[in-house]
Amino acid sequence: MTTNDKLIKLITEKITTDYKEDIALLIRYDINSEEKESKGLDLYYIPKTEKAMQLSSQYIIDGIGYDLFPMKWDRLVSVAAMDSPQAYLFKNAEVLYVGDEEALSRFYQLKNSLETILNGRYGEALLNKAYEYLNESYIYLYNVHNLCQSSIDIRIEASKLLKQISNIIAFINHDYFLGGNGSEVSIIRASSKMKKIPKDYPSLVDTIIHHDDMDLVKTSLNELVNNTRTLLQSIRESYAQTEPFETFFNGYYEEMQKYLNYFKEAILSGDSYKQFEIASYLHEEISQFLTKSKDGIWYDDRNVYHEYSIHFESLFELDFMKLIAHKNTDLLLTTLENFDNTFKGLLKKENIQVNSFDGFDSFSDYFRNK
Repeated sequence: MTTNDKLIKLITEKITTDYKEDIALLIRYDINSEEKESKGLDLYYIPKTEKAMQLSSQYIIDGIGYDLFPMKWDRLVSVAAMDSPQAYLFKNAEVLYVGDEEALSRFYQLKNSLETILNGRYGEALLNKAYEYLNESYIYLYNVHNLCQSSIDIRIEASKLLKQISNIIAFINHDYFLGGNGSEVSIIRASSKMKKIPKDYPSLVDTIIHHDDMDLVKTSLNELVNNTRTLLQSIRESYAQTEPFETFFNGYYEEMQKYLNYFKEAILSGDSYKQFEIASYLHEEISQFLTKSKDGIWYDDRNVYHEYSIHFESLFELDFMKLIAHKNTDLLLTTLENFDNTFKGLLKKENIQVNSFDGFDSFSDYFRNK
């Protein structure tokens, strides 16, 4: 019997004897066919009571480190949702002890949910998660350029960014990494061998890790983030799926009417702050809807405006933001009126009926006959 086998037997006996009412599940994770005895044993348990926290143990046997730690449901839910890049806590996992059948069912539901995401069936969900990780990478990029005071500062922030990019690459390849921080697997090396990687990824990584010129390292980090963003954008475009115009614009103008009214009120009152907020919303919202209807791509706050505004600009040929900056009230009112007429003209051209009524009685007749 190996040391691992003896440990599992010892721990399960301890739970059965002293923690039977306190621990829901004991789980062995990160199991693979190439497992070595020298690797040790990866275990966590799901506690039911505070007493269960006492079982947490860290120890060394014959020079090998072991860690038995509690894992609460909120963290597992976060992992299953890919909010934390620790899919290995579920993948290749084996339940060694069951103290709660309901907990076992819940565990497998989360595990199956994660596997469904990773199998590629919901590729856009993983793409969106990759974008979330990309957004976080800009924090490290900011730190490198604005807060770091030494080369060690830069290299540590660079390591955070490289790990972030590595997980992004895993997501877009419908994969995950075995092991966490400091594990025997280099996630940076593993990510470079995946099918979809950013342009010049291996060479940029090599420069970031090995070069002594910190300015070059900073430039390479910028390029890596930009190339990763370009890759994500190309994948997003591959999911493009156009739908009929009416899918997005039936009833849309009726919803936007209140914002047009708010905008007009803000112009008449001279409230430039409200004008700024509403105008930016109109530019973004309508641009995104137009682009989805014409190109089949949903753009959002992760994208810079010019990437999805082409159809809006072609149709309306206006810039509310500039007029607000110049406090040109008369021109703002005229531009808003022209915008409104052009918008309604587009809907009419596309055979979209706007439900507009003069007075409640006419609406009442329409509604009763629906």
